[in-house]
Amino acid sequence: MDKKILEVPAGIRYITEWNETPNNPYQLEDYQFPHILNKVLTGCGFTEYCIRNSQNLILLSPRKFLLENKEEQHPDDVLYVNNDVEKIVDYEIDLTKQTKYKESKEKLTAEEIKEKILALKDGIRDYCYKRLAEGKPKKILVTYDSFRHVKETLQEMGVFQNYQVVVDEFQSIFIDSRFKSSTEMELLGHLRDVQRLCFVSATPMLDKYLDMLEEFKDLPYFELDWVSKEPERIKKPILEIKFTRSINEEANRVIQKYKEGKFETRLDSGGKLYESREATLFMNSVKNICQAIRSNCLHIDECNILCARTEKNEKEVKKAFNDVLAKETEELHKHPKVPRGYKVIGRIPGKGEKHKMFTFCTRTVYLGADFYSTNSRTFIFSDSNIDCLSVDISMDLEQILGRQRLDENPWKNSANIYVKTISDKNIQTQEDFDNYLKKKIGSTKKLLEVYNDNKDLEAKHLLAVRFEYIAKSLYYKDDYIAVNKHQGSDLKPEFNNLVLVSEMRAFEIQQTDYKDRFSVFNALREGGYIDNNDRSEECFRYFEGLTTSTDKLKYLVWIYENESENTVKLFLELIPGKYKDYFTLLGPDRIKANSYHESLLKKEWKNNYSNSEEFVNEVYSTFEVNKRYTKADIKQTFKNLYLKYNINKTAKASDLEEYFNIKNILTLDRKAGFEILGKK
Repeated sequence: MDKKILEVPAGIRYITEWNETPNNPYQLEDYQFPHILNKVLTGCGFTEYCIRNSQNLILLSPRKFLLENKEEQHPDDVLYVNNDVEKIVDYEIDLTKQTKYKESKEKLTAEEIKEKILALKDGIRDYCYKRLAEGKPKKILVTYDSFRHVKETLQEMGVFQNYQVVVDEFQSIFIDSRFKSSTEMELLGHLRDVQRLCFVSATPMLDKYLDMLEEFKDLPYFELDWVSKEPERIKKPILEIKFTRSINEEANRVIQKYKEGKFETRLDSGGKLYESREATLFMNSVKNICQAIRSNCLHIDECNILCARTEKNEKEVKKAFNDVLAKETEELHKHPKVPRGYKVIGRIPGKGEKHKMFTFCTRTVYLGADFYSTNSRTFIFSDSNIDCLSVDISMDLEQILGRQRLDENPWKNSANIYVKTISDKNIQTQEDFDNYLKKKIGSTKKLLEVYNDNKDLEAKHLLAVRFEYIAKSLYYKDDYIAVNKHQGSDLKPEFNNLVLVSEMRAFEIQQTDYKDRFSVFNALREGGYIDNNDRSEECFRYFEGLTTSTDKLKYLVWIYENESENTVKLFLELIPGKYKDYFTLLGPDRIKANSYHESLLKKEWKNNYSNSEEFVNEVYSTFEVNKRYTKADIKQTFKNLYLKYNINKTAKASDLEEYFNIKNILTLDRKAGFEILGKK
């Protein structure tokens, strides 16, 4: 693979800024050949750059959520081709159940489907003509599944060659291939003759796997280097990792803390206290989400469920909410239910919109979507015993951490990860796996030989139909045969290398990265999430084993006094955020002076909050000079301010004297008050 590293200049944070600078070595519009772009950094604005530039664009995404998100942000500029004709099933399959895959479809005749497809194409044409008349570039957003309709329409118009095609989050081509019979193969077939083509991701498939596929191995590969010119531009995430025997129990503990109002707090350098009143929980499956709803008696108004919008998921989630309502009103003869027609699978709130306390996400929204919560913490629950649904540290983790977009959220770059490592009964040796692959590859070749050697066209067609059914029903359980439709009118069985590569990567994740807790740490280090410092990891593992906050604080001070500066620095990045805050904002001396008691440290924090610059500025902006206020109103205002900043102080009207020169007065209605003469 021909890989070229492109250094991003200092001072640049978003692709749009870089492309406005002279002598930029990577201009998307300059490249007329297919290539791969590893943008490395999530949230660098590449999709925004594509939508805002002057080029005609077809943006392909594996998930509807991402496209809906972008359509909401650019309603007047983009066309989202939402194909409701053929049933599009997002990646959402529960592998814990060995049930056959059934894809529900609308009961439409062939003629009705044809008419709807024609209407869809008419919509694409109307949009293109409208943008042409306005002198504006066309920006078409479409899922992988429906790209062929856009391509066919633009080819019929004779303008397809004028479009840049960007395949966003292209690593999902590999991930999803095991759970769809041939969608990804058909997509690659439709892309084969596209020249102005870019495969882009911040977490592409590992090079060794790309080199195994004809479609990718010889493509030019550009990787953006954000570190060389400005090392501090990329901040390592703050990860709190806990190994557990039960993912569900850990999720329940997190949820109950929020329901009880036990919110984590963070303190910034100015002394302002932030409180996390929202939680975003990434889970393996809809089944896990339903378990959390039932176990914690959650209601619709508390939860935003973000998963594939399938009838099956909608039904299961709705049943979970109804079970909660039934349990709470079991003495009644008639149980309340979720209103008929209410969609329990939600949408991602836009900037400034209200967020619910709990946002539950599956892999459907790992990729590309933007979250704008000001205070949500991220919780990741990964069970490596569920085949291929555990979080891939090298790929998924970067995607999840990139979802929270607001810099004002103190937990933007942090996550709590709960890992269930692989159990003994699921451990598989490399030799056993190699034999498994050898058997499947052999079966695939023999079956394809039977098909290719058969001269009876009718028999070949029946075989192809059978192969297609097996692929849809068994998820490539016994072979790697996919049935390709894009090369002609008849079905054509092929070897699905995408599935083979996907299975090899799944084995690596499950049997290597998640073998035990030390393997997880190694995977985190190799992925760049923690630095290569054995001593800091050793200290962290000891810290993690301590059971009380007092012992943890004592050990934190001991690390500071006895270890190297670099070990201390890396250790602080590994421990939970609140302990890092105690250390960086109060210091080791104050920790010792408070006898390592967390309650005393919190009290010291709170006693100092009212002196913070941000709090003082808010007092000055709340009260006005030369105005009169009743003492009751002043007291209530300070009470609200103390509550907002979590200041442990009893509000009094006389608190105003700390900030202003005042004099006693009586208001017109004969109530005691103060007149503000000026700032102190």
